[in-house]
Amino acid sequence: MEVKLRPPFHGCLIAILIVITWGIYPLLRRLGERHFIRRMDDEGVETRSGKRVAWSEFTQIRRVVGTMGGAQLSNECILKSRKGKVSLSLWRAENADEALDYMLKRLPQDIQVG
Repeated sequence: MEVKLRPPFHGCLIAILIVITWGIYPLLRRLGERHFIRRMDDEGVETRSGKRVAWSEFTQIRRVVGTMGGAQLSNECILKSRKGKVSLSLWRAENADEALDYMLKRLPQDIQVG
């Protein structure tokens, strides 16, 4: 299953950010998205940086919702393993509900929720 991301901002705001950061914004954005899940299959997940983690290697899952002034800014599930952290960014995913269901069905039963 492919996890498709929406852009974090609309086109005009991205253009302004590129100008303000002297063109560094696209690079910073790609670096910030390296831990996001790109693809999930029956064996495990692949991040946007190319790292593969098997479902059995995950030890902890945590749901993080960021709010400011009552408005929701972010919503993601962070999975931890010995290889590091990966994140399913629900607020940016086009197919968030489908991706979340797919992930929850494949996680080990003994995973720590925290």
